Amino acid sequence: MLTHADIRLLEFEDTHPRRTGLKNDAILHRLGMSPARYYQRLDQLVRQQAVQDRWPRLADRIERQNDRRRQERAQLRRWL
Repeated sequence: MLTHADIRLLEFEDTHPRRTGLKNDAILHRLGMSPARYYQRLDQLVRQQAVQDRWPRLADRIERQNDRRRQERAQLRRWL
């Protein structure tokens, strides 16, 4: 079950897809959470079926970004 805060977070991400310093400030002031907590919660939410049904493009985009970051970290580990 999505809370009102979860819906606000998802709608915010849907309208602000790029990671910038201004976005971090808006996360802090508009949503009242740290950017780190925001991205943790976003990652948790996009795994939920209700989110994938209501915001399929957003969920797919976040999953692609997460996959890309995992691959980048794996490549860096190979060089160490």
